[in-house]
Amino acid sequence: MNSCLYTLKLIHKRQEPRNNSFKYSIYMVYLDLDELENLSHALFLFGYNKWNALSFFDKDHFKFVSQKSRNAEVIARETTNFEATKYLNNNTKARLKILIGELKLGFELDKVYLLTSLRNFGYIFNPVSFYYCFDKTGKFKAMFSEVSNTFGDQKMYYCKINNSDAEIFSDNQRKNYYISPFINYDNNLHWKFKVPGDKIMMAIDSVKNDEVELHTVFTGNRKELSNSSLIWVMLRYPMITLMAIILIHYQALKLFLKKVKFYRKDETDEKIVRKINKKE
Repeated sequence: MNSCLYTLKLIHKRQEPRNNSFKYSIYMVYLDLDELENLSHALFLFGYNKWNALSFFDKDHFKFVSQKSRNAEVIARETTNFEATKYLNNNTKARLKILIGELKLGFELDKVYLLTSLRNFGYIFNPVSFYYCFDKTGKFKAMFSEVSNTFGDQKMYYCKINNSDAEIFSDNQRKNYYISPFINYDNNLHWKFKVPGDKIMMAIDSVKNDEVELHTVFTGNRKELSNSSLIWVMLRYPMITLMAIILIHYQALKLFLKKVKFYRKDETDEKIVRKINKKE
């Protein structure tokens, strides 16, 4: 079995305009998308496209192809200009293959591993999921970051890998997305990461005028994905997806009390759309 899980230390450090830092212990699963059906049969706590204590649903991913508002659709299409009808009635791996083709990344997808959170007793909020993509020769070719905000919007970023033999990979892109009401939309996002193995590392900085305003990093260790390990993480990290949304609002309250500038979503989305349309 290629799928596993990672126990992680998440560090989040805001440096501007007010200091605000926290550290949480979490876990995420690392799924070989070819194994989902087998995992559903082998693990009594795991369901694939069906309810269970922990479940993976295809509909929880690639939400950006069917955004609820015109502004959200324009924002999503900045990085992934897609033809929405192509994605209907496909599973997550098939959708990723379609997207790679539409982006003309120049490789045929073979293996893809998804680092993500599972539904906990039917509840899901996934701030970010990462797709690690490999071609038929086993070369690491691309990493996609599927970023969701608490308003139901989603945007997919991708990092094309030019040297698959590197130890550490990095990329830099304009954010142009409303993730937090306490940080501006037009910062740059800088990724720095490794291919997951026995250990994992992912760092994402939000940078403005060459200064890091927000630093996020998680590191951790691989664990076997089994019935016993799923029982352990459910006890160690109970209802982790619900806790994620609670802790996001708790940290937002701290920033509000520190009088950090608040950006309204509707106004911000309008500015982003005008900026994107102007570029075109």
